[in-house]
Amino acid sequence: MSTMTDSQRQGLFHPFLSHLIALLSAYELCPMSTPPPRYDGPGDWQTDTILRSLGAVARRMYTAEETLASIKASECWQTNGPET
Repeated sequence: MSTMTDSQRQGLFHPFLSHLIALLSAYELCPMSTPPPRYDGPGDWQTDTILRSLGAVARRMYTAEETLASIKASECWQTNGPET
């Protein structure tokens, strides 16, 4: 039977990991108009890089979702014609 060390327990409750959980949940559940939660905890070049990369991935995701919605709307219009 293994037990967690204090450093392992602290890793589970690290403020940046808590922020990542909130941020990823927001990206998964919230519309683009909702601002993502901001991280104001301790940081370094690694946290900055992760946040910058996640921001870029989120922008690409939202752009792809908008493009897909536009394509679907266009296909629907071409199939059904303008609604009257």
